[in-house]
Amino acid sequence: MRYLNENQYKAIGLLLEGKKNQDIAEELGVHRNTITNWLKDDAFQAELRKAATRHSQHRLGELIDRMYEVAINEGSAAMAKLILQSQGMLTDRISMDQTITKKEGLIDYEAIDEEIAAFAKRMEDETDIEH
Repeated sequence: MRYLNENQYKAIGLLLEGKKNQDIAEELGVHRNTITNWLKDDAFQAELRKAATRHSQHRLGELIDRMYEVAINEGSAAMAKLILQSQGMLTDRISMDQTITKKEGLIDYEAIDEEIAAFAKRMEDETDIEH
């Protein structure tokens, strides 16, 4: 594992403050291309992501509160969905069989009717077995 140098850690802090590459380069006494090259470096990127996570964690509660406000006060269904997904109470899983065939861009209703009939038959057979 490669460690970053002191200037790279300072650059990360300055990036998180919203400073521009040119300003960071001037403050650290390096060429602006150095900052650009650091930003392309995997180790630097990994440390930047970790620092950004640490830097923003203290505001998560504030963010969640705001999400609830938008969902409730503005009646935002999209925000409500996002809140439910973040709490593991709603998933995007699709549980139905998606094998509907299409003919020339149209839905094949005969195939759907056949699937429904086959499903009804299976349900009937299961009910007969239980009794």
